[in-house]
Amino acid sequence: MFNRDDTKRRLEARVRELESERERLRDAIAGFGEALAATHDTELLQRVIVDTAVEAVGATGGMFVPASGAIVQVGDLSGQERLQLPLTASRQNFGTLILVGDAFPTEDRLTATSFAAHAVVALENARLHRVVERQALIDGLTGLANRRQSEDALATEISRAARFDNLLTVVLADLDDFKALNDRYGHPAGDAVLRAFAGILEETLRDADLAGRWGGEEFLVLLPGTDNEGGMLLAERIRATLAGRAILTPDGAAAHVTASFGLATLAPGMTEAELVAAADAALYAAKRGGKDRVEGTPETSSHV
Repeated sequence: MFNRDDTKRRLEARVRELESERERLRDAIAGFGEALAATHDTELLQRVIVDTAVEAVGATGGMFVPASGAIVQVGDLSGQERLQLPLTASRQNFGTLILVGDAFPTEDRLTATSFAAHAVVALENARLHRVVERQALIDGLTGLANRRQSEDALATEISRAARFDNLLTVVLADLDDFKALNDRYGHPAGDAVLRAFAGILEETLRDADLAGRWGGEEFLVLLPGTDNEGGMLLAERIRATLAGRAILTPDGAAAHVTASFGLATLAPGMTEAELVAAADAALYAAKRGGKDRVEGTPETSSHV
């Protein structure tokens, strides 16, 4: 027999259930939005994506399987049903979001699909943010640190050296007769030489060292934990490698290039400007002394 009161109660219960689900979804999406606004950290985003997706669809657990890196796992993964959601944007593959539960009704599947689309946007934004950050710190031509990053690293290393009484040597290197090279072979050849010299620096330096493009054809090298003698030996190794290498220009010509080097070792109380000025004075002495040579500060060393 039809019972109007029972039907009403069931409808009211279903309305409350739907409202509860909507509220849960709103809270999950709001939390996700707050997390997106707060970070561009990819690992943190992956954790937020899994947590929020599990909450949004009422899954018992989930995991993010990135295209590279560690898997992020949340909750109980023993459920009978799985939703696998590829997270891709254009040619970028960020990985797969997997949700696990006892069952996923159509509404939950649609929610998960919509959420995955938002997650892709978040991951792509984080990727682009990393690209922009890298471009702000890296010289586009050579791939070395740019002037800004070099100055920041110099300040950091001077502070560290003063705090822990460590050694620090700075080398300034300048390609000899670079304008004449550009005039003879053209600017594309000059770019090839700059890239080749950057490659030599990367081949020669330790992981703890830093090489940066200081400006034009001038480069800065930071050598933490290295004294003046060690810096002289390393600079001479770079000088000899460059002098003995033929660099092919874009039109196939073999260019032979040299560089001059000036270095200075941090003294107690010396500022960033003073340390660079000392290395620059040594570099000027190397140029004046005939180029293709290494000079240290007069009071600590002689030319190599």
